[in-house]
Amino acid sequence: MSILSSDEVYEHLREHLDSLPVGYPKTDSGVEIRILKQLFTKEEAELATQLTIMPETADQIANRLERDRAEISSLLEEMVRKGLIFHTRKSDVTTYSAGFFLIGIYERQLETITEEFARDFNQYMDEGLRDELVKQQTVQFRTIPVKSSITPELGVAPYEDIREIVKRQSKIAVMECLCKKKSAMLGEGCDNPREVCMIFSSGAWTFLEAGLAREITQKEALKILDEAEAAGLVCSPSNEQKGFIVCLCCGCCCDILKSYKKYPKPSSMCHTNYFAVVDTELCTGCETCVERCQMDAITLDEEKANIDLDHCIGCGLCVSTCPSDALSLKQKDKSSIRIPPTNMYKLYEQAGLERLAQKSK
Repeated sequence: MSILSSDEVYEHLREHLDSLPVGYPKTDSGVEIRILKQLFTKEEAELATQLTIMPETADQIANRLERDRAEISSLLEEMVRKGLIFHTRKSDVTTYSAGFFLIGIYERQLETITEEFARDFNQYMDEGLRDELVKQQTVQFRTIPVKSSITPELGVAPYEDIREIVKRQSKIAVMECLCKKKSAMLGEGCDNPREVCMIFSSGAWTFLEAGLAREITQKEALKILDEAEAAGLVCSPSNEQKGFIVCLCCGCCCDILKSYKKYPKPSSMCHTNYFAVVDTELCTGCETCVERCQMDAITLDEEKANIDLDHCIGCGLCVSTCPSDALSLKQKDKSSIRIPPTNMYKLYEQAGLERLAQKSK
């Protein structure tokens, strides 16, 4: 039996989550503890602090903690059901590991999110989580151009072409966007398509097993991309080359884009290799691009489009619908090009090393 008080258990869990590659910072208000208490029972919180990012079987965890195997196995499976930890199933072997709050625990609350949780999450973003997410050099998401803005001259790499990423996947699932659902719950929603978050490979299997997503074909996935582009949604895949998730985001609901817009130079924080330029000779001042831009990066100056390059994230949405072909994408200079890690494991290894370096200063 634990000798720690309830508050100590949850603070211990917060510290544990904050030690992972994606942080979970402390705030003055304690809203982050309120969130944990909504998600974890005290017993679950205690066990979660004992898990590492290295996968282990229930037997290995029980032996390490000197706990009953059946008790630990039952508790682990309940935590999997609630989306509180990561797991894999291969043949008859299931392994468990610590879950990050983002991407991980938060997204798994799609079916259980409450208005209280939604408001606490938004408060936490304002009080500490947003700064934590954007201060690292290696962020979890990047922005790549939409199909219609890509030209042969850009020389787009396969990992910058979302259709090429989709075509490499053996399993694809789609789920409702939690950001859009949360915003609608709080009366701040929009009319953009909501079933647009795609998960690939083992991630798809996890969300399918939980009943939070449905499996789709490559053809269906490509159709979703077309519809998202028509609706003006930014293509934001995971920040690695193989691809394990892609979000299709709007500036009014997406927590990623809303976070970037809180800072003076989003283009320097967002992993993007492109920026938009305008040919003022061709621009007619129709304002189509102003309406399409999810980052509020375009204004009219003397009836010509003017692009704030500190805010432009190179999504290409303004390019794809310019009626006068006045807009185009350009690649950043070589010194500013960011090549994403090769896969999810490299992404979080790199992010984890950066956090360790930051904490040691």
